[in-house]
Amino acid sequence: MKKVILTGVAALTLLSAQASIGPQPVKAAINDDIKVVQKFKDITGHWAESSILQAIQRGYVDGFPDGKFLPNNVVTRAEFVKMTVSALDLGVGSASGSWYTSYINAAQTAGIYKAGDFSNSDWTKPMSREEMSKVAVRALGVTDVEDKQWMYLATKNGIITGTAPGEISPEGTTTRAQAIAVIERVLSIKDGKTLASDKYAVAAAELYWHKTNIFTVAEEIFNGPKNSNHRFGIKSWKQSNLIVSAPNGSVQGRVNSLIAIDWNDPKDPNRKLLPSKDKFFWLYGGQEQKFSDNDECYILLLDSELTVNKNPQGYRTNRLALSVLGYDGTPSKVKINQAMPIRSNDPKKEIYGLVIPKKALYYDGSVQVLVETITTPGVTVYQKKLAQSEL
Repeated sequence: MKKVILTGVAALTLLSAQASIGPQPVKAAINDDIKVVQKFKDITGHWAESSILQAIQRGYVDGFPDGKFLPNNVVTRAEFVKMTVSALDLGVGSASGSWYTSYINAAQTAGIYKAGDFSNSDWTKPMSREEMSKVAVRALGVTDVEDKQWMYLATKNGIITGTAPGEISPEGTTTRAQAIAVIERVLSIKDGKTLASDKYAVAAAELYWHKTNIFTVAEEIFNGPKNSNHRFGIKSWKQSNLIVSAPNGSVQGRVNSLIAIDWNDPKDPNRKLLPSKDKFFWLYGGQEQKFSDNDECYILLLDSELTVNKNPQGYRTNRLALSVLGYDGTPSKVKINQAMPIRSNDPKKEIYGLVIPKKALYYDGSVQVLVETITTPGVTVYQKKLAQSEL
């Protein structure tokens, strides 16, 4: 077996002052024959240890002269872009100014960064998770992205995971370890690998993006494989349809969110929005029906409000009504086979929405999600279609 001699700190090559901020980093010794990388004191047992060692071996990140790697140190925008540019082996030319200018130029040339991607031009500011997602997604060659869609694409592709179940922390900072994990995942995808995704993070990112998570949580209903047409599935959801208004502006309603909860998933992070089971019912003919653990269904919670109401006598309810249409069959009081209203008897958790079955018959093989104003008799109803899907 070959012996591996670890290079002492005194013999390590220091990076130039223009290539780092803070303590001068050093390159770890690598023995390619037996694939051993010098381990730094503070990465042994760290959750990102393998990714860090891989990054060191690739040569786009280094440790520090005191034998530490500092995996939990916050990464700046400049440092993250430099790491990404180096990992992707992009051409870097010479440039005057700050040490990172040449890397920024290389990132712009390659299209992994565009002016305006960050809230300001301070490159020494800590990199946020949303900003990291922008660079990572652009590195995959994706360019047609809506505002706030970056984290959805990053989580959907398995590039980032949640900071907690159902939490993505867009403004959260990025550590050296997290940055390396993200870059390693980008490299894996570019090598043709498909990564597993954190479904709770994807749902949270979808909600952050366009105020709903129905296309992730209830994907088989709202975004199945038949919905490739731009008029169906997730592509049917438009931000403009979240506003319902009269042409003369006398009344206007707004959808704040439409959240789907998987009743059969006890770990669904949005179950916290629901009352306890003994205070939570679905309604048939106005009568309360108890939920069972065997009910295969999704709960849809609508948060909405009237932002303009010049006819309070005609529009007495300060919210919108929710409908899910397309079910075929007679409603039943013993089985959830239609979209049925729900009720909470818990004053601390007042909710509004519907329960829908996971498996049902559909009138024409499609389903529509609608919102509309709630009116008194004789007053005009205004409506918007939020989504349409084919099953």
